[in-house]
Amino acid sequence: MARLSRVLSVGTLLAAAGCASAPLSVPAPAPSIGSSARPETASIGRNRPAIVDSVRIPAVPAFRPMPLVTWGPLPGGIAHAERERTYDLQHQIVHVRFDWARRAVVGSTTLRVAALPGAAPLREVRLDAGEMTIGAVRDASGRALRFTHAGEALTVQLGSPAQRATFTVDYEAVRPRHGVYFVERRHIVWTQSESEDARYWVPTYDYPNDKTTWEFFIRTDAREKALSNGRLVGTRRIGRETEWHWSLDKPASTYLMSVVTGDYTVLQDTWRRVPVGYWTYPDSVEAGWRGFGHTPRALEMFSAKTGVDYPWAKYDQSVTPDYIFGGMENVTATTQADDGILHPAWAEPQANADALMAHELGHQWYGDLVTARSWPHAWLNEGFATFMEQVFREEDKGRDEGAFGRLTAQEAVLAADVQARRPIVYDRWVTNPLETFGPHIYQKGSVVLQSLRHQLGDSLFWRAMNHFTVKHSYGSAVTDDLRLALEESTGRSLSPFFAQWVYGAGSPAFRVSYAVDSAAGTVTVSAQEVQPRDSLTGWFDVDVDVEVRLETGSGELRDAVRGVARVRDGEARLTLDLPRDAAGRVRLPMSIRWDKGGWLLDVSDFPRSTAMLAWQLAHDDDIIGRIEAADLLALRAGEPNAVRALAAAVRADSFWAVRARALPALAAAAIHADSAATTVARDAVLAALGDRDPRVREAAPTALASLSPQLLASRMERLLADSSRYVGGAALLALARTDSAAAIPLIDRILARDSWIDLERTQAVYALGALTTNGSWDTIARYLADGTSRRTRVAAVEALTRRSAAREPELTTRLVPLLDASDHYVRVAAATALGTLGQASAIAALEKRKLAEPESRVVNAIDAALLALRARRGP
Repeated sequence: MARLSRVLSVGTLLAAAGCASAPLSVPAPAPSIGSSARPETASIGRNRPAIVDSVRIPAVPAFRPMPLVTWGPLPGGIAHAERERTYDLQHQIVHVRFDWARRAVVGSTTLRVAALPGAAPLREVRLDAGEMTIGAVRDASGRALRFTHAGEALTVQLGSPAQRATFTVDYEAVRPRHGVYFVERRHIVWTQSESEDARYWVPTYDYPNDKTTWEFFIRTDAREKALSNGRLVGTRRIGRETEWHWSLDKPASTYLMSVVTGDYTVLQDTWRRVPVGYWTYPDSVEAGWRGFGHTPRALEMFSAKTGVDYPWAKYDQSVTPDYIFGGMENVTATTQADDGILHPAWAEPQANADALMAHELGHQWYGDLVTARSWPHAWLNEGFATFMEQVFREEDKGRDEGAFGRLTAQEAVLAADVQARRPIVYDRWVTNPLETFGPHIYQKGSVVLQSLRHQLGDSLFWRAMNHFTVKHSYGSAVTDDLRLALEESTGRSLSPFFAQWVYGAGSPAFRVSYAVDSAAGTVTVSAQEVQPRDSLTGWFDVDVDVEVRLETGSGELRDAVRGVARVRDGEARLTLDLPRDAAGRVRLPMSIRWDKGGWLLDVSDFPRSTAMLAWQLAHDDDIIGRIEAADLLALRAGEPNAVRALAAAVRADSFWAVRARALPALAAAAIHADSAATTVARDAVLAALGDRDPRVREAAPTALASLSPQLLASRMERLLADSSRYVGGAALLALARTDSAAAIPLIDRILARDSWIDLERTQAVYALGALTTNGSWDTIARYLADGTSRRTRVAAVEALTRRSAAREPELTTRLVPLLDASDHYVRVAAATALGTLGQASAIAALEKRKLAEPESRVVNAIDAALLALRARRGP
């Protein structure tokens, strides 16, 4: 499953990431002259970053103040053990229709069950059946069976003990709060069963540690189609309706059950001999091909990488309106949010659907074929799918894109730890296991797999992945099953690795220094772990790639020496011999990389000179190294050499993300710079407004606003006319923050525009919230109303909250009704804002909504708001 994310300002995110570190505040020590002693005996103190040859290597800054990292508390909740199975669900047949007038699910389901091996015969069977009415239960001969239905448990008495039993349940669910969604504007019904919501639209065993086959008979209006899991057996007309018969003949967990009905156009594709279908709206055929069209390429790639051909009879993907996630990997029948797949050509690459497509397709192996046996091990589904998404990106778009994908995943994990540090395998939640579905299982899961891939090498890693996949195909697994499979394939003990990275929490933080001994011709890189340690986080024994790039007579890139720093018990020291030139002079380092390639999840403080970072930015063959250099040069405010290096990267780096990350860094470095350097910075940013990549153009207006608001204002018409609407939105927001008078008439113009996903109006509302002048309150408040798009409505809540000073009671009154909005994203935004506004008058409304709220994410937002309000009110 992919979480839903807003498609808004990539440039803003890049700017925030590029300026994340605090300025250096510790004065630099005086440099020391290199000694002829071997570095092992030289004084490489932990408070002094380097011993240098002061003739040819500039002094470097001191270490940053401690601590390098701070972590949030463990997420709350109670421990949840794996559910104990008491029978085996072997096959299920569901007949269902959707009553639009009553918003009801009307159905019957026949279940074939068996006693577990070695267990006593079955006397009763407990099914999950929430918020529904049970009409009757009959055995295979039609005889009525006794049953009780209390809460979400339907217990069927079999009459006499049996090793196997078959029975049918007639049921009806009217306006269920979970599991099935009627969307009138497209007349589409879609279901959502993960995590444990299948029980709200079909009685079943609703937990992932069992697998079964199933069939669906779905009745629709004759003008509509129905999609479900497995292969289409056939259709038949029943009066003015059509019955669709779908059959899944290989076992899967019931949280992967799915039905989608509506007026769809099916675009037919193939991979080898496997049918591949794209279910889209009749008015969105071109966008459907655009969003789904790379699926056969990904099918081939994943089959080749895993050594396991796509394991199901067919693969369909459908778009649905108002979907509550980005996508859901329903076996053979993935459901996707329509605005995550269908997009106009101008919205690419920001709105490219390949990542969502590849993530959900990766689940057909990891999540569907091999399934996490219980929710604390959900990273075996989500982390693996995120990893497969990254694999597709790397193979399809190249090494640099793959590296950037790894970097952004690592940054997401580090940010998540700041909020709430936790292990990957984690069994605590408040109301729903989906609360644990965040960066610690998606991105950190992928980081762990990337690290294993790097350690083992591609050939051995994929051989081990094949072994794990084949061994647990059509079954379930826990994390230790993965470890054992990897050990069986590689012959290596991986218990320490899993203890650190999967069952433990956090990541290493390093202070790294280097020392050059020009007489001995060596460079020594030393590292010390400085992260907080406790029962969840200890020392991380890691092997870190180090690369030293060397000077030549002309200063050009020519050669490098490399080694592996083995960190043990919190420390590492690596000494590398430096070659000499033809004249016998030691070739000194031009750049030194800690974690070459960026395979390690860590925070490192590695002071190096501006000259060394500038050389790294210009010459490193690894985009992660160039981005690291750009981020660090941003801290050298006022240094002309830093400004010139960043300006050159903005103009000429070959990779878009380096250019984009260099833009906010350049704006930061140009602060307090002399006029010549400021001119260099301004000219580079102006050039970026015409960059070939819209993601760079999107990042440029924010940088220009920092350097010259007047120049930004003078170019607004051109920016608003950019072929990418993202660029205009970023420019409007940047102008609002620096020149409200110039921004207001432009905002008014953009508010009148209709656009894909209401993007431009949403951007304009955010710009209103960023104005530096009073006013705009009533304009923003208009977009709280029903009928406003989800994104714009959420933007209005957030914008008004930012502008709420001295108007908190009024805004609280306006937001309380939004707790009952039909869209749960709006309810989350309203609850979060009410907690921020601090008005005790909201407590009663929040408590009342919590009693009726079906969506766990809203409940969690309400709980957080109530906690904040009660803390402010005091005892």
